[in-house]
Amino acid sequence: MTRKLDALLAAVGVLFGAASLAWPFGWDTSVHYYVGREWLLRGAIPYRDTFDHKTPGIHAVHALTIALFGEGMWGIRLVELAGVVVLGWACAELARDDGARPAPRPAGVRGATILAASVFYYGFYDYWNTAQCELLGTTCAALMVLAARRTRNLVRAGLVVGVLAGMDLVMKPPFMLFALVAGAVLLVRAGHARLAGTAASFAAGAVLAPGLVLVYFAAHGALHDLVEIVGYANAAYLENEQRLSSVSEVAENAAIVWRGYSPVAGCLFVASGVAVAVALVRRSRRRLGRWAIALAMLATGYAVIVLQLKFYYYHWTTELAGGLLMTANVLVDAAGTRRGSWRAWTPALGSAVVLGAFALTGPQASTWLHTTVGTVRWLSGDWDRERFARMFKTWDGARCYADLEATGRWIREHAARDDELLVRGVAAEIYVVSGLHAPGRFFWTTFLTRPSRAYHREAWLAEDTAIVDARRARWVVTVTDTRTGPESADYFLPRGYVERTRIGPYTVLERGAEVPR
Repeated sequence: MTRKLDALLAAVGVLFGAASLAWPFGWDTSVHYYVGREWLLRGAIPYRDTFDHKTPGIHAVHALTIALFGEGMWGIRLVELAGVVVLGWACAELARDDGARPAPRPAGVRGATILAASVFYYGFYDYWNTAQCELLGTTCAALMVLAARRTRNLVRAGLVVGVLAGMDLVMKPPFMLFALVAGAVLLVRAGHARLAGTAASFAAGAVLAPGLVLVYFAAHGALHDLVEIVGYANAAYLENEQRLSSVSEVAENAAIVWRGYSPVAGCLFVASGVAVAVALVRRSRRRLGRWAIALAMLATGYAVIVLQLKFYYYHWTTELAGGLLMTANVLVDAAGTRRGSWRAWTPALGSAVVLGAFALTGPQASTWLHTTVGTVRWLSGDWDRERFARMFKTWDGARCYADLEATGRWIREHAARDDELLVRGVAAEIYVVSGLHAPGRFFWTTFLTRPSRAYHREAWLAEDTAIVDARRARWVVTVTDTRTGPESADYFLPRGYVERTRIGPYTVLERGAEVPR
């Protein structure tokens, strides 16, 4: 019964998120993909040869997916779907865990938590807000705490937790806050007698991934670029980019997300409050221990968001570990109050509540349904590709993936395989579709044009100009509405380029071409 119910509920969860395998890249994810692709296929070292301000973990993941699955947009989506499953599984294991000797688990809790993970993620985050660093970092965080609780040998536990913490640091530094939760669990288990050995093994594991990164970039002459971009440029970006600066703004953004997750969040918190109250009345140390970890994970996820001061929507993914552990705890505690068939069906009933509450969210449920149905209709041949691509746009409709794909496809049809391409602005999706690459490291230009990202601006502009003039890429894509600067067509026309076509907000130029009559 346990395996069958777990498998059934987990399959429903996978099916819930399966449409994401056909989703395109967004703004950030196409940049990450391009850096990873060039790193793997052309030996272009990040920061030295391709510019991005994210830490190298996400680029390495993209390089790995390309090595395993080939070029394309579905590889990272498959890895992400697997990450959702692992995250749900890890939280279910934590919910029934009693240190190194796990307690019995009711049938279906694993599958129900995996289903909840899929609903909480794919139901609330669209193509733009998925395939980011956050899901992978949050999954590592859950595995980190699970290793701290489950691994019997404390020295080995400290080593595993340290390795995962180092991986989170390489993925995105704020994720390291989750190591505090895992560290607290290790501290409780180790006590004073075994604290030194556990701490030493944690430290040894924690330096492994960052140490390998530093050694690799130093060996390839790119350590200075890594430090300058990930360190100094990011510090300037954090300081100057629009951010939340008051408690009221933080509270307002939290309220927006709370409303977006209603009534799912309301149901979860009410059920959790009841479960904690029952545990307090019964003075159950085991239950209270599980709830302490869940609430610590939830608070730490929020601290990760606040630390970044941006409150971008996808940042809220870091709350999933705490929310899913709360969900699994509720299922385990509810099953513990039942007998017979009611106990067996508690996870299934909980899954029905999660799906029902999601159906009542309004815009989120409608968006998921529209995107999923549209994906099925495209795969079945009922929709053409252009109609499918039109589904994927920013909330204000100003940036539509269909325009990016059409531009990339037009270039691919007219370019030679060894042609070089410069895409101005942030539209790395065009590189993904066309298969071409830029001649220099500035394959996107936000750090060359946006006032809030002016770190090292004069030197980087000079570098970009030198590449433009020396390499003279055959193809250039500019932003049609921009009239001056390196993102405009007027910047390239005097350099011997002519306009070939306009697609949506983008203008395609070709070097020394004659306009077809």
